Amino acid sequence: MSLKRKALHGFAWSLTDKLVNQLGFLAVTVYLARLIGPESFGLIGMLTIFILLAESVISGGFSSALVQRSNQVTTEDENTVFYINLMWGFGIYAVLYFSAPIIAQFYKEPKLIDISRLLFLVVIVNSLTVVVRAKLIIKIDFKSQAIASTIATLLSASVGIYLAQLGYDYWAFVWMLVLKAGLNTIFIWFFCRWWPQLVFSIESFKKLFKFGSNLMLAGFVATFVNNLYIALIGRYFNATQVGYFTQATNLSNYLYQLISSTLQGVTYPILTSVQEEHERLVNIYKQLISITMLISLPMLVGLAAVSHEFVLIFLGEKWLPAVPVLTALCFARAITPISAVNMNILNAIGRSDLFLKVDLSKLPITLGALILAVPYGIEAVAWSMVVTSAIAFFINAYFPGKLFGFGALSQIKLLWRYAFSAAIMYYVVSFVSHESVFILMTYKSIVGFLSYFMLLILLRDPLVKRFLTK
Repeated sequence: MSLKRKALHGFAWSLTDKLVNQLGFLAVTVYLARLIGPESFGLIGMLTIFILLAESVISGGFSSALVQRSNQVTTEDENTVFYINLMWGFGIYAVLYFSAPIIAQFYKEPKLIDISRLLFLVVIVNSLTVVVRAKLIIKIDFKSQAIASTIATLLSASVGIYLAQLGYDYWAFVWMLVLKAGLNTIFIWFFCRWWPQLVFSIESFKKLFKFGSNLMLAGFVATFVNNLYIALIGRYFNATQVGYFTQATNLSNYLYQLISSTLQGVTYPILTSVQEEHERLVNIYKQLISITMLISLPMLVGLAAVSHEFVLIFLGEKWLPAVPVLTALCFARAITPISAVNMNILNAIGRSDLFLKVDLSKLPITLGALILAVPYGIEAVAWSMVVTSAIAFFINAYFPGKLFGFGALSQIKLLWRYAFSAAIMYYVVSFVSHESVFILMTYKSIVGFLSYFMLLILLRDPLVKRFLTK
């Protein structure tokens, strides 16, 4: 199978996985949030940063190191990574388990002790999938991952909904998350058919750690910074406010991650396979940026345009205070996918050291914006994320500009049509009106879609033109 055919096949299955599972899981999450309310939902949101930080340590570095070295991975490499991640999984869980009272005291929520000790089991469970998932990614086998995730999502969602309807409140959500992680691990192992051996190599550890450590630390810093907003909101505001912000974050992040993870998950192993072919690598990189923005801008700006109707229909009136936050976060995430592409190319060529430098350079900017915004409420915090996302784009594009001659200004020249069309789309949609909320959202979606792509046709966008002439 040719590289192009592998990419298209992988993209199709990866997109199917994201649409079926992430969209399905998001729908279940929204339904549970409607049942349990903002306050209970906020309790889970307070623990999000700890789960994500643990995940960044366990899977962020060595998984990417295995994929990046896809042509040279040995049995010793695979087994060494497996045992290292397993040890870290148990070690991190132990730390989090005994830190549960401190976490609860920080948020002034005693309920978090028992919630966190159960929810943090996800850390151990996910540590078991690092190697098998990396092996599937190297093969560009997203079909197996999609099937495994689908089964896990359907079964865990059924249990979560059942428990919520019985009145288990936030526990329904906790058990759903734990069960989903467990089932997904079982089925991923089933499809990969890989079994660890009693092999551990210090040499393999050093070799992979050299690349993975920078990436791991960068992932830890990025995760810490990106989720510090929710952590501080939980500290200075009540659980209800955390619920509003967490739900808005989940909704905006879903669209961003759907686009970025699908495209990058497929293209990362492809980029690593052609990393020695400079011209071919840059060409794929430029196409990836164009495709990412063509898709991400109308989806995220479009969600911002229909945020009021969306929340009212799917979450209910008690969630309406989340609308301004959701609108701002959609604008912030509209910029983020292109930054993710710029960071991904650094990993693909093995420059995790530059990845780390970029993330560390953004830390003071994000912290400063957050400190200034927190006293003014959750809406101000959300808009501060818009500002920091815009600044982050220029920082993330610096090294691609130095290495490939394709920096921030070159990218803006390539992408201005998408940004202009999305802005006009948002403006046009604001004039659409109807008494029925559901019909209004439908009309806005149709008008937005048509206006965006009609503008791109009029502006003679090369990507759209190529698609229409095929």
